[in-house]
Amino acid sequence: MGSSFFLDSNVILDFLLDRDPFNFSADEIFEKGYNKNIHIFFSSLTVANIHYLLRKQYGNDGAINKIAELFSFCKILPVTEKEILAAIKSGFSDFEEAIQYFTAIQNSEIKGIITRNLSVYKKSKIPVFFHLKASFLFSNKFH
Repeated sequence: MGSSFFLDSNVILDFLLDRDPFNFSADEIFEKGYNKNIHIFFSSLTVANIHYLLRKQYGNDGAINKIAELFSFCKILPVTEKEILAAIKSGFSDFEEAIQYFTAIQNSEIKGIITRNLSVYKKSKIPVFFHLKASFLFSNKFH
């Protein structure tokens, strides 16, 4: 079994919307998750965010289907009052990313956050990885 990583919304959207040039790295991450080389986690807030953006391109049913496909190999972490309150008090420059961060750290299995937005995670207590350079994560160092 592989290591566990938390993905922020942009990485998931790069994969689902095939956003060039970010889609290539995102494809690799999701392929590793699908093949169970790594475990992928994201938040319940992410589900709502990606649905909103996916339905613009695929309609409601298409968006729901794409999200449902992810559930076959990704795990969803709940956003609770605890994560919201921690985000409010955190001093993070981006409130939504603060919620993502406090959701990620609730699970001790998670070895790091994979994102395109490194600058907002300056206060992170766990490693944060730029998703275009994430392929090194799949080496033996994290297994």
